[in-house]
Amino acid sequence: MTQHHPAVPTHRRRARALVAAGAAFAVIAAGLMATPAYAADRPVDSGSVKWGLKESFRSYVGRQTAALPPTGPLPVGQRITLTAPAQFDTTGTPAWPQSTSNPNETLPYTLPVSGGSFTDTSHFTVQTAGAFHYHFPSHYFTIDISNVGVEVDGTNAFVKADVSAVVTGDFGDFKEGVYGGTGVRLATIDTPGITVSGSTVTVNASGVKLTAEGAAALPLYAAGELLDNLTLSATLGQEPTNPTNPTFTPQLSVSKATGFNPDGSETVTVTGTGFDPNANISTRVPVTVGQPSGVYVVFGKFATAWKPSAGAASSARKVISQKWAMPIASLNQVSTSYPSQAASLVELKPDGSFTATLQVKTDEASTGNYGVYTYAGGGAAANAAQELSVPISFAVPGTSTDDLDIDVTVPTKPVDPEEPGEFVWRIDGGTTAVNLGTAAVSGDHFAASGQLAPVAVTDTRAGTPAWSISAQVSDFASTAGSFDGKHLGWTPTVTSPGAGATAGAAIVSGFAEGSGLKSSRTLGSAVGGHAGGSATLGAGLNLQLPLDTAAGDYKGTLTLTAVS
Repeated sequence: MTQHHPAVPTHRRRARALVAAGAAFAVIAAGLMATPAYAADRPVDSGSVKWGLKESFRSYVGRQTAALPPTGPLPVGQRITLTAPAQFDTTGTPAWPQSTSNPNETLPYTLPVSGGSFTDTSHFTVQTAGAFHYHFPSHYFTIDISNVGVEVDGTNAFVKADVSAVVTGDFGDFKEGVYGGTGVRLATIDTPGITVSGSTVTVNASGVKLTAEGAAALPLYAAGELLDNLTLSATLGQEPTNPTNPTFTPQLSVSKATGFNPDGSETVTVTGTGFDPNANISTRVPVTVGQPSGVYVVFGKFATAWKPSAGAASSARKVISQKWAMPIASLNQVSTSYPSQAASLVELKPDGSFTATLQVKTDEASTGNYGVYTYAGGGAAANAAQELSVPISFAVPGTSTDDLDIDVTVPTKPVDPEEPGEFVWRIDGGTTAVNLGTAAVSGDHFAASGQLAPVAVTDTRAGTPAWSISAQVSDFASTAGSFDGKHLGWTPTVTSPGAGATAGAAIVSGFAEGSGLKSSRTLGSAVGGHAGGSATLGAGLNLQLPLDTAAGDYKGTLTLTAVS
């Protein structure tokens, strides 16, 4: 008999990952996305977005189509999960009506509005809270999508989100790696269908298509792939009484923050909002003294202490690529008097916005932190409010690992099942990471428990983007045989709070069912915009092994991965 399976989606190949283990962690710096805050804008107070990403993908994951042995499909209800306050949209149509989960896990999602800013139907942003997660261990991927938002910028409309996609093994067009980003413009909207009635703004979006940026962050489909339609209903706050006087709150966003080629073949588009165009007054040419001189917009390699307002010398700022944003009157004056500088100038508009394109490349001759920076130009007095930065990181080909060996000694199966056997587990590498003590027979299996060595996290980056640390264990092997890494489970904890750290979900041993730590699991994470600082993560580990496991000294490898 010929068997037919639904087609596995075509996935975009783009593997860029920084992976480490033990006490060393590789961090991918994420970009910051923000919206201007003007007194003329109306806040977005409440509402919801209804969206399901892509119906065929929800069907594929919900059915666990063509799940591979020995892992096989996850239990129903564990394939697509949500993080509150997101909920399944029970008024929607499930992608797989036969699912027995309650509610049906292949339904689209309702995401409550958490904020935003509305100027008019051509300029607004709406942000939501909650997240949805796709788990398909036999096809080697876990995908998390959170902080979904809608952005309308003139004639363009986008769906934005924070994306994390961890692919633990090659499968079809999937390629092993860590993908994602913060504030990704995931999709364009061909037909936003925007209406405003009183204090309610409604979007009935169709023609939602994956962008090139989205395809790079979410390795499922090529750019242009049609996604599900989206609907938005949001309630606006009170209109300001004096909309003619803007309150300038400087913010930066970048088109891309991670994965740049180091050879200078790429550029980054920088968008500034809320920069007071009259705040900085020139003290030297080329801008006429006494006229507004705007801000420098720089890609460079700056010292940690780089800000002019804090007294940092110019030597702390290695400029690699620069534009100068200035009001139109000053721009016209400089372009006329100094035409050789015209190409480096961009307009700082009356509303405080600008757009600049910078070349991105490495400079190994200098030290510091790569990023996009802004500060007062033209010899103006230092302006701390306009001294902003967004970290930029470069792609690292392939992966780098520094794995920890895990040694396990399994005793001979006891003749009397009620007599405990001896079980010792240690992690090599100069640190005793786990001490399980003496194991005992527990019913039909060996059981042991212990603690993971502390994992320290420090996050002091500007903007404190989201981060996560996950772990995955290999199978264990010895000359006597082997056993599946799924038998190891854990309960993560935050033993020393800070850096916005929250513990990952508890994962049971796969002795009875499931994949345990054989699949990548989150130890701890933090959302974007968390407080800076340090935290210590830990985990209580538990191992359950069949009693017929051959006696011997077993070794496995635990790999820790940090993503931000």
